[in-house]
Amino acid sequence: MVEVDRARAEELGLTLRRVGLEGVLRIEGMDPQLQAVRLMRDSMSFEEASTLVVLNSLVSYKLSSRGEDYWSEFAIYMSRRRGPKNLKEAVKLMLDFLASSRINVALRRSKVARLLKASIIRGLEPAVMPRYTRSLEELAKTIAIGLRSRLSSKTILFAVKMFSYTYRAFYERPIIAPFTLPIPVDSRVAKVSWSSGIVDVEASNWSDVVNSLLSKPSLAQRAWSIVAKASEIPPLHLDSLIWLVGGFIGRGVDKEAAVRETAKALARTTSTTLEEAFKVSQQLIHRYL
Repeated sequence: MVEVDRARAEELGLTLRRVGLEGVLRIEGMDPQLQAVRLMRDSMSFEEASTLVVLNSLVSYKLSSRGEDYWSEFAIYMSRRRGPKNLKEAVKLMLDFLASSRINVALRRSKVARLLKASIIRGLEPAVMPRYTRSLEELAKTIAIGLRSRLSSKTILFAVKMFSYTYRAFYERPIIAPFTLPIPVDSRVAKVSWSSGIVDVEASNWSDVVNSLLSKPSLAQRAWSIVAKASEIPPLHLDSLIWLVGGFIGRGVDKEAAVRETAKALARTTSTTLEEAFKVSQQLIHRYL
């Protein structure tokens, strides 16, 4: 059984005000995936890069290496090509890249099928992409309808996040996501959802936690939406903070070490004091397995 602890989520949200939206945006600014997209600026326009980034986001799962390594591989490949003038060219570029990728090798047949399905979503044409800078939710709806998927699915929300990263990479300013877009739930988000106490899951190890929450991601999304409202940080931006924290959980270290290392990382990336970062870290890693 998975249950949301509303009181705990509201308490955590108030604590995260110590970091604030500006602190979270600093974390995003250091994200290797954002740095990778910057490699594409010299070879193509924002419109062309946006279509490619969204398409790549839709097949960025079951990777054989770290996500940051994969996005670097993708960006280097695309930076050496001419930007696609339309969606058909973009899909062709993506299919060529996917065939040569050393990191995105699993489930290639289903990923090719997804790209072909996306190839008829007219809303992903490069010329159309700038309109979504005014409404990230419209982009999420466009992809969800085109793929006949839920707007709240992990890959669609990740695609929206990476689109916002593309805008920031090209124009050096962020797009602030609406509170209506939930957080994409992956294994790290699942771990922090439990370690922070905002959801309760019957579990004896981290695998139990991850499996339970990945099977019911809407509950974790509901909990983080409560946190977002209390913290005044949109869920899609909370993702980078949670992902950073999740990297220190379940790595064969005890709770004290995880809290300490998380605090150091938060202080370094958000410009909060170490004391403040430690208080935030304690709340995000409130319990441990």
